[in-house]
Amino acid sequence: MPFPFSLKRSKNHVKPLHLKSNIITKLSVSTQEEEVETEKEDLEDDPTAETVYLDQETDPDSIVEWELDFCSRPILDVRGKKVWELVVCDDSLSLQFTKYFPNNVINSITLKDAIVSISEDLGVPLPERIRFFRSQMQTIITKACKEIGIKPIPSKRCISLLLWLEERYET
Repeated sequence: MPFPFSLKRSKNHVKPLHLKSNIITKLSVSTQEEEVETEKEDLEDDPTAETVYLDQETDPDSIVEWELDFCSRPILDVRGKKVWELVVCDDSLSLQFTKYFPNNVINSITLKDAIVSISEDLGVPLPERIRFFRSQMQTIITKACKEIGIKPIPSKRCISLLLWLEERYET
């Protein structure tokens, strides 16, 4: 059965987005409802909004393998530097997590702490294995995984992750 998404990279060039600080302007005559609506709109438009999702019908102990991507995105922070994104899911997308990092903290310690944090925040055990497809990140990912007893697996078969990244890119 063919996948509904293409795994090929788009030929369109993506221009970096410049992030604005999350300041919500409040008018002296605005109502509480208008302020809440403005906050909701700001969150929906924020390209660095984190995703934290765990399907309630999935047994957390059954998620023994994660798929992971850790790379720079075409989004600039207030310093004009690229922002890095950690994207984690399982093969059924029952677990979905994204988090952004400034470029000056990209290392195996940050990644290790983030993996442990995902496990703790979502109430799932650390995975037995983590698959990743970016060979450029092999050293950082391998070191982080080994420090917490997870088997890192370089693989081009991170299908769920690649499809999720493609879907996010299109929207």
